[in-house]
Amino acid sequence: MVRFSLRFALIFCAVFATVVMLRKESAAQHRHPKHHVSKPAESIVDAERFYHIAGLGSSEGDSTNTFPYPTAILLVKDTAHSRIVVRFPGLGMLGLHTDTVREPVFTAGDTLLGYEPTTPLYLLRFPKTPYYVYVDVWSRNGKQLLDSRPLAYDMNVEAYKTARLTYIHEATTGLNDKTLLRPFKPSLLPFTIETNPGWASTETLDSTMTYALVFHDPAQPRTLAMSLTMRQASVGIIDSLTWRNFKRNAEAAFGAHGIATHSVGDFQVHDVPTRRFIKEGYEFVSRNADSSKDYVAAFLTPRAILLLLAPLDEPNQQLQFQYFQAIARSLKIE
Repeated sequence: MVRFSLRFALIFCAVFATVVMLRKESAAQHRHPKHHVSKPAESIVDAERFYHIAGLGSSEGDSTNTFPYPTAILLVKDTAHSRIVVRFPGLGMLGLHTDTVREPVFTAGDTLLGYEPTTPLYLLRFPKTPYYVYVDVWSRNGKQLLDSRPLAYDMNVEAYKTARLTYIHEATTGLNDKTLLRPFKPSLLPFTIETNPGWASTETLDSTMTYALVFHDPAQPRTLAMSLTMRQASVGIIDSLTWRNFKRNAEAAFGAHGIATHSVGDFQVHDVPTRRFIKEGYEFVSRNADSSKDYVAAFLTPRAILLLLAPLDEPNQQLQFQYFQAIARSLKIE
């Protein structure tokens, strides 16, 4: 477990350095402008025909989730002839989810309406996270859009700096067959992967957006069976140069004390929805200083880096290698 943690830190340091270098080198070819909230054609004064902004912020939600939920509180002037719909973008682990809230989650009197999504905001920048919501005003029958505009603000997220979530998944069967595969769905990251139902696992996420899913034999809880780790990275466009440098740095970071790794090569991700996020995967065998070997599969996406690592134990390394290959290819992001 310690060996994995150290290598995990190394790989991300190397990859982030590569990403920064590539973005500087190719700035002239690939400029990615920062997201700017477009200015509405009309001034905010026009929106005041329908509502006033009573408050924009966040709430903790339930006690099991310590990450913030964006919140918009509006003083609505006319609820008889119009209705408010609030859209919350950038939600979820990869910041790709948008919640459209058509009804307020709480009210105060007839005019003060509070809107909140069902999905937390995980991508935080401390101490304040720039954020915006879209407020749409529809006619009461829902057939005419009367007004639509973004409302931007700085969300105070200092209280979430030490946020950490942990989920424990028990094994669903015994480890009679070490090559058995069954679909597994974690609690936090929206993906499925085929793993051994005899493994137990621990899923963690902290405020640095480091996600780890660690599998182990319940009889040997301190021994790593396999791990899947994700961290946010603003990679942008994944061109051939980015991909080549990512693979080179991945192998360098996992090669202990200069011992070369054995490259297996690229493999395609065939699941259509998954290909929106992961274009292809890369796998290799890392040879460690103590002569042990690890299977490593690396996935680069525009918003995150994913790494799958599994020790290859003697004497059935070839069979294990094929088993973990099948696991890596079963990854499907929803």
